[in-house]
Amino acid sequence: MEDKTAIKFIGGITGSFILVKILKNILKEPRPILGKTYGMPSSRSTIMAFIIVFLLLNYQFKVETKYIIIALGLVAIYLKYYLKEHSIKQLIAGLILGIIIAYIVTKCF
Repeated sequence: MEDKTAIKFIGGITGSFILVKILKNILKEPRPILGKTYGMPSSRSTIMAFIIVFLLLNYQFKVETKYIIIALGLVAIYLKYYLKEHSIKQLIAGLILGIIIAYIVTKCF
């Protein structure tokens, strides 16, 4: 990974995490299981979506590798639903947010 790409990658993850925390405190949507933090949007799905899309946009992988990256990321996101830590709506919101951030970071910086 080149230096510039590494900075965009870490900067994108950090920016995503900060944006999610801000949105959670604005939206204040509770998690399916009561907890100390809010659930909308899902931090895990935002970060996983960012990582997946960033990798796919910045590197040339074999088709099989792309499918594996996507599948593993979706399993990690699904576990949050399975454990009832997030609703589907919260996970989808995080997915969309992560995809948008990865696209902006890749294309604009």
